[in-house]
This record gives sequence, C-alpha cells and structure tokens, in this order.
Amino acid sequence: MKTKSLIPVICLLCAPFLSAQSDLEIQSETDWFTGTVQLDITSPIEEEPNQPTGRFKTEQYIIRQTPVITGEVLQNLRVDSSHTIADLITRSPVLLRELENLSQKMTKVFTTATGDRKFLTVRYTLPIFPELANLVISHEKPYPSPVSPLYTANEDFTGIVIYAGEALPLQGSTEEDVLLNPCLFPRLYDSSMNLIHSSEMTNPEAIKKWGNAGYTYSHDLTALNERIGVYPLRTMARKIYGKNRTDLILSDETVKMLISSEHNREMLRQGRVVIILPSDS
Repeated sequence: MKTKSLIPVICLLCAPFLSAQSDLEIQSETDWFTGTVQLDITSPIEEEPNQPTGRFKTEQYIIRQTPVITGEVLQNLRVDSSHTIADLITRSPVLLRELENLSQKMTKVFTTATGDRKFLTVRYTLPIFPELANLVISHEKPYPSPVSPLYTANEDFTGIVIYAGEALPLQGSTEEDVLLNPCLFPRLYDSSMNLIHSSEMTNPEAIKKWGNAGYTYSHDLTALNERIGVYPLRTMARKIYGKNRTDLILSDETVKMLISSEHNREMLRQGRVVIILPSDS
C-alpha cells in the first residue's frame, strides 16, 4: 500500500495482479480523502534496436488496454452496505461499458521506466465525484428527510463530524467489534434502524461535488472547512451496520438534533458529513 503526504485515506482496491493481458501488472488504490482512484499499469518494454521506439510502442499498448482494465478494477469498489460495482453490473450489464468509457476521463499522471529499462508504468487518476457517481445515482431530487415533531433543536450546525476511528459493535451480530469500511454512499441510522441520511436523501449536485459523506483519518479538520464549516456537530458512532460494514448507527440524542431542525436537515441534504476512519481501513 502506497503512502500519501496529505492526510492519507487510502483503500487498496486490489493488490498487484496479472490482468487478462498476462504481461500486464495492475495496482490500484482509492484515496477516500480526495475521492480519487489511482491506477498503475506496468508492462515489459518491447525490445527494439531503438529504445525510444520500444518505449513508445509499450506505452501505446498500455493505453489500448486501459479501458478494459479500468472496468475490471472499478468493479471491486464498495457502493454501499450491500453492493459493490460488480453487483450493479449484474443488474445492469451496460454499466460495464460505461465504466470502461471512464478511461477517457482519467488523467495520466506520468509514464516512467524502471532503472534497468525493462518495464514501463503508466499512472492514471480518476475522480470518483462526479465521474463514477454519475453512473450510479438516479434520483433528481433528494428524498424527504425524517422529521422529529417531539423535539426542537436549539442549535444549527454547519456540518457533522462522526468519529468511527476504532472497532465498534456490528449491528445484529454477536461477533467481536469490527472496523468501518469506506464506500461511495454510506448511510446513517438511529438506534431503531430508522434511516437518517443516505445518497438518496442528498442533493444530486452535492453528490456530484463530494458525495453524501466524506472521509478522513485525521482529527485536524482544517482541510475540510469548506465541507463542514466552522461549527460542525461532533459525535461518535455507536455501531456499524451492513453486509459490507459501511454504515453507522448514531445515538438517538444526536439524531434528534439533526432531524428536528430544517437547517440541520438541509445540512445533511448538502452532504456536509465527514467520517473519521480507523487507520487500518
């Protein structure tokens, strides 16, 4: 797993593996803090009397294979508590072609050869938001948020920061505490499993910008001021939920403060949610 210099929130999508093109090695990572997928494709450099010609041919070969590889790699990404991209492809096979077409929107970061000039690596990056999110969101308006008529909030928050940086109980399970997994669209629940926040409850424009929730490892939230503002509600997750262990259950007291204020409900609709992840995520 590679490290990053700026608040690394990286999930290894797949360890180095040989693709269907057996001479290619592919390594991919998701940086959940910046919302980008990084893809490294490595190939042996073609032997040519003229070394630059061999390097050029090899790079062109990698570029030709990139669409198929992009489709393969992105299938491993967790969408929510129940689905990966691969699951969505099963229901809608055309999505695979759309994933492959995302290769046209990737940024080529660099092309580099090993010191012995035997292998060439091309690195790409792809923003999850909006590029990948556009393929998997379908609503045009946010679904209504739940309202609490029995409680009146007396504070309006600019965002919410949820600490989930340690092992927590898994809802509906007696197994040991587990760590939260990041995904495209995490959900928030109260203790009675009422849905409080999801991608469907989030403004589509906000999802395209940064998703319905963001992630960080760091307790220094300065870099997230645009998202959570100067007065966020800070709270701790109580439990983890879902097959993919991606969703969070909050305390009922926290939920009341969120859903009893139109200002706070709108804050949720704008995706002004940040989750602090375990360092082992």
